[in-house]
Amino acid sequence: MLGFSTLGCPGLPLRDVTALARKYGIELVELRCAADEPVHVGLSKAERDAAVQALDGLGITALASYYRLCDDDISILADHVDLAHDLGAPAIRIFPGRSPGTSVGLAAERLARAAEIAEGVTLLVETHDLLLRGTEIAAVLAQSGASGVGAIWDAMHTWRAGETPAEAAEALVPWLGELQLKDAASATDRRPMVPGTGTVPISETLAAAAGFTGPVVLEHETKWYSDAAPFEESLAAFVDLMKP
Repeated sequence: MLGFSTLGCPGLPLRDVTALARKYGIELVELRCAADEPVHVGLSKAERDAAVQALDGLGITALASYYRLCDDDISILADHVDLAHDLGAPAIRIFPGRSPGTSVGLAAERLARAAEIAEGVTLLVETHDLLLRGTEIAAVLAQSGASGVGAIWDAMHTWRAGETPAEAAEALVPWLGELQLKDAASATDRRPMVPGTGTVPISETLAAAAGFTGPVVLEHETKWYSDAAPFEESLAAFVDLMKP
């Protein structure tokens, strides 16, 4: 199942997101949740209903929250759980944390608490922030002892942290809820490029994750880079790259 993150098309109305997905045969969308996006926790009930209508049956792989396990009050997550239920999203993307106290142990402890309020929504911890490696996120998940949790493997982050795709896959595939792909100029120059034209080992990642049947999502970081390659060109290349 292919998807894309709306990080690639910041601020785009949901009806246009739906049209873009259907143009390229995309089945799923990861919805960035932020105050400057069409989807955020401040939406009224009427606005949430309108968002569901605008998506017109397009599947949601996850709500991309900015909740950080080691940094944030759990009430922030609770607001996203409510939003996920209203939009029909099965999962919420969360980050491990970037504060100085971030650690595998603390993230695991906080994840166990977070899972208690998730109310059937899966919590997917991304390889991000100060815990970039697949081995680290797998340890967080295992040590939490929680059910209803999993991983988002951002393949660029594990690679730039020094893990090979095979090493990351060995750690993450048992927990994997979503595979995120992107391309960039280098591990230090993360300017988004058209998939297949940069240096991120996309082919090796796909080979390492062979057998994974869940969502494979293009996360093209248009929002953060003014010189990012055009999103639609990148989406077309991603779809071509994923053809058997």
